[in-house]
Order: sequence, then structure tokens, then C-alpha cells
Amino acid sequence: MYLLLLVLIPVFAMAQERHHFGVDFDALKSRHEFCRRPGPNVLDDSLHQFNVLKIWSDLTFNLNNPGIAGSARLQMAFDETPLPRVDLKLVYSLSVDSVTSTTHTVDSVGRQGLDSLQIYLSPALQLGDTADITIFYHGTPSIIDGWGGMFFAQAAGWRPQICYTLGDALGLDPPPANFAWLPSFADPNDKVEWEAWLHVPPGKVGVSAGVRVDSTLNPDSSSTWHYRLDQPVSTYLVFVSVSEYEIMIQRESNPVIENFVYPSRVTQAQVHFQPVPECIDAFSANFGPFVFDRFGYNMARNGDMEHATSVSHYDGAVVSNRSWDWILFHEMSHHWWGDWVTCADWRDLWLNEGFATYCEALGMEWVYGEQSFRDYMRTDLQPAARNAGNVSTIYDPDYYWGAIVYEKGGCVLHMLRWVMGDSLFFEAMRDYGQQYAFSTATTVDFQAVCEAHYDSTLQWFFDKWVFEGTGYPQYQVIYDAAHSVSLTVNQLQQTTYFAMPIEIAKYVEDAIITDTVWVIPDNNGSWTTNDIGLFDSIRIDPRGWLLKTATHEDITEVEDFTATPDSFELSAAYPNPFNPTLTIAYVSPRPQPVTMRAYNVQGQLAVEKTALASAGSNTLVWNAENQASGVYLIQLSTQTEMRAVKAVLLK
Repeated sequence: MYLLLLVLIPVFAMAQERHHFGVDFDALKSRHEFCRRPGPNVLDDSLHQFNVLKIWSDLTFNLNNPGIAGSARLQMAFDETPLPRVDLKLVYSLSVDSVTSTTHTVDSVGRQGLDSLQIYLSPALQLGDTADITIFYHGTPSIIDGWGGMFFAQAAGWRPQICYTLGDALGLDPPPANFAWLPSFADPNDKVEWEAWLHVPPGKVGVSAGVRVDSTLNPDSSSTWHYRLDQPVSTYLVFVSVSEYEIMIQRESNPVIENFVYPSRVTQAQVHFQPVPECIDAFSANFGPFVFDRFGYNMARNGDMEHATSVSHYDGAVVSNRSWDWILFHEMSHHWWGDWVTCADWRDLWLNEGFATYCEALGMEWVYGEQSFRDYMRTDLQPAARNAGNVSTIYDPDYYWGAIVYEKGGCVLHMLRWVMGDSLFFEAMRDYGQQYAFSTATTVDFQAVCEAHYDSTLQWFFDKWVFEGTGYPQYQVIYDAAHSVSLTVNQLQQTTYFAMPIEIAKYVEDAIITDTVWVIPDNNGSWTTNDIGLFDSIRIDPRGWLLKTATHEDITEVEDFTATPDSFELSAAYPNPFNPTLTIAYVSPRPQPVTMRAYNVQGQLAVEKTALASAGSNTLVWNAENQASGVYLIQLSTQTEMRAVKAVLLK
């Protein structure tokens, strides 16, 4: 009824006073020094003080007896300090046959240390020198972990034989894993151009980073695929993949969009990849032009990974529906936030992954409309961010690959958009891209760009949400229209208290009046105003900008004190990861049947159970002892609404 008779008086955050916090911002210590201190596992090799300019890779692949043979040529500049040798990483299972140089004499080659390679040159490497070296090697790459490195798999069902790489390993710190197949180093600040020649068996197609220069059929029916990337990227973003692919072209220019698809999945791919051109145009309009010459996806047994110009994409996601749009949008957006601008330090990983997670929602907004965007924030990102708990901050997290970096990072960007307003927020995003194009940035750099557009400090925001604070506000909202005519907002969490501009909706008869207030908690987490007026009821954050929980208590008559949930919401799923029992907490505004369904990543129903919910807080418990490890989509449904969250079963 309120949607039909709506009176909107919006007050945008960017029009608000920005100095309502009673804090001397000038006295706060600058974070630049703090944020640029090396972490314990960052750039831990003092000998990696050189700049690789370009890598030329020439590889021959054997898929029947898994292995590779070939060479890597590296052109590098010594622009930091003189060095006694060149230090690289390369898995020990790959044998180095020889090393040559067109600029120096190769005195010796060493393999001291785990997965290490030392190259001694003469004359000695002086400041300002350049070197050009080529490493010839062969062997079977060893497995680094279940995610990063080079993988071989034989044909199975509809999946063809394949060799592919993934640039990050979840079990490494720092995470880059391309040293499983390529002599390189794990420094995101070292951005390189790339050129590759892939010699692949008959009937196979090779794909790598950059534009496809040509492909040649050889006399023995093998083929050679030649790629070149002229835009510099961090070394963890280069890749190779070899399989039975059909090349599905969606666009022939600005940019070229082509997907490398298994022959058995061409029909499904026509549906699955349909939103890609529209979304890449929307991202270009809002973030700045797409800067690479090509884009697309290549199917692989694992995924996803934002390799430059071609995302390695989980093959099980290529289905004839739109259930995986979110991962298409996420990985596409990395070509701005991750590939174009890369986090300078792994402690700043949210600049890659939190940004891309928010872009899942932005893709929903710009392809399907605002309601899809707000639904996605409410049912996917915000529940996962709440489930992440209070274990660490977003900056320098305890675990790189969890919901604190991804979903909570995305929710923080969503709130920053609310604080700044759409115009200033997207101006700042475009400017951030331009300032750090083909380079690296820290959280401090991003904050400075935002402050330049906001024309005021945002340290109060970044301190609480990124650098120091944990958790999220758990609001208790009390509107007293019977006694003092006041609005009180208490924060019940035991961690950080958050000052935020909050949109409030004032309900009177069949109309809604919206306004924005700065809620600045005292030392006990409480805030009260008497400048509110008389209304039937008040609700905070009606459009879901804030990462929060909220209960509302309306006192409209003496001795009338009620507290009920406003809507059906999934509050949390914990623990996450779980083994084997998962508890799903939710609230219901009234007694009603609620059905819980859990689906695996193939979309198969793992469990379904129904319970009668009471008005207020409720829980459901799922014992998954008979299920396989993996990601599960948990859905809670009433007759009219559905909420969902992802949970990981880890046995």
C-alpha cells in the first residue's frame, strides 16, 4: 500500500554537513606510514629488487603424459639497487636445461632453497643496467595446492582433456602460484608485458593473455597459437590453457569478446554468456573505458580466476540459465579492479576482491535494474558479510579468501557510495582508475582519491570499517511518540561502534517521508534526538544501504512497547565454514511455514525441510554429514519471499 501512495523527500548524503562528529580530524595520525610498512610475508626476498619489463613464453604441451617443455625469456631493469644475481621462483619439479643471455655472461645457475632459481651474471648487475635472459626448462609441474598452479585432467564425460593454470594459490602467502610453470616472482608491483607461443596437440586450441596474433597448423597436425599482451599486468594474471575449445565470438571490436567453450557446451554457453556485452558496456560507462584489447572466458575444471583478457571460468557454471551471472560480473570487473589497478600489497586485497564482489551487485543493477541490485545486496552480500563475524579487519585480514575481504568489502563500498552520493562516488572510482592505471595502489591511495572528491576527510569511515573496526552495527531503534517524542538508536554489538549517516523513513497514514540523520554514538553506543516529530512509526535504512541488523520498537501509547521484526530476513548461517552442522538463524514478522533448501554448485538439491516459524527469532539446523565438501546455496522461503546465503561445508 505504501508503494502506491509514496511521498518522497530525499536528503542525499552528499548534501549533508560533514563535520558532525565532534572529532578533531586534523589531530588524527596519518595512515600513509602505517599502511606502507611491509607485512611479514610481503616482498620477503631482498634480492627481488628489479623490474621485469616483458616475458616471452614458448611452451610445448603433452596432455597424455602430462608435462611441458620450452623457454621463458625475461627482459628486466635493475632500477633499485646493484645485485649479485637474479633470483626467481620455479617449482623444483621443472628441470632447468640451460640459461642464456644476450646482454650478459651466465656464470652459473643455482637451485638453492624451496622452488628457487638463482642466475649469476657477469658483469655484475649495477644500478641502471638492463638484462635479457632466456631460461630453457621442462618437466611436470608439481601441484602447489588444490587451487593455484598448473593442472592436467583427462577427458571425463562431457569434459574434454585439458591443461590449464590458475594464478593464485589459496594456501600460499603471498598467494601467486605461476612459478608452478613459469620462472617468475610473486610481487604484484612488478607489472609485465606478455607474449606467448603455445604448441598444442592435434585437435586442441591454446589460449593465453592478450590478443590472438595468429594460429598455425603444423605438418604433424599440432598447432601453434600466438598471443601478445601490450598492457602491463602483474605476473599472477598471465595464464595458459589448452583443450578442445570452440571459439564463441560475441563481439568483434571495442573490445573483442570471445569465449573458449567445450564443444559439448556451446548451446548452454549461448545462454550463459548472453549478458556479457551489456555488462562490459555498463562497467565501461561507470568506471572508465575497457583498457584491454580483448575479453572473454575460457572454460576450466576449476575457477574462477581473473586472468588478463580471458577469465578462467568454472566449466560447471556454463548452464542454460542465469544463475551464475554474479560470477561473470565479478570476474569481468577485475579487469578494472585487479588487472588495471592492482593492490600494491596483499594486505590491501579488498581493493581487488571487495571491489569485484560489489560489482556483482552493480552488474545486477545495470543489467537488470535497481530492484535486482537491492535484492542482491539484501539476500546475498549483506548476509554473508554478517556471517563473517568479528575475526579481523578488512585491511590486513587474518584470511585473504573469506567473506571479510569479499562480501564485507563489497558492503563497505556500498556504504561509501551512500556516504558520498552516486555522482561523487563514481567520479572517484573513475579517477582512482586513471591515477593508478596499469599500476598498483593501497587503501590509503584509494581513500585519498575519495577524499579529494568528497572534499572532506573520510578517515572516520575508513578507520571504523576498514583499518581498525570489526563487525557491524546491531541497531536497536526506539521511537517514543508517547512520552518524550524521541528517536533513540542503540548499538548492541560488543565490538566497534559506528558513526554513520542513516536514512530514516517516517510513516504517517499512507505516506512515507524520508530524511537523513547523522547517528553518532556515545561511549556506550547510544544516540538520541528529540528533533523528530510525530508519526505512526519510524524505520531506519529503508533502502538497505547499511551493513547492519535492526529491531524497531514503537511506543505510540503509554505502556505500549512492542518489538517485532519488520520483515522476513535471514540473519546468519554459522559456523561458516561448517562441519557437519550448520545453524540458520532468521526472523519472521509473524507465525508462518518456512522451507529450507540447500543446493550444491551443480544446482542439485541436497536437502529440503520445513518448519513453522514463530514471530521473532528462529533457527533451523542442517546436519550435512552425508554431503560432500563444497559450496552450498542455502535458501529460506515463505509463501511470498525467499532469502539466500552461501555456506561452505569443509570436511
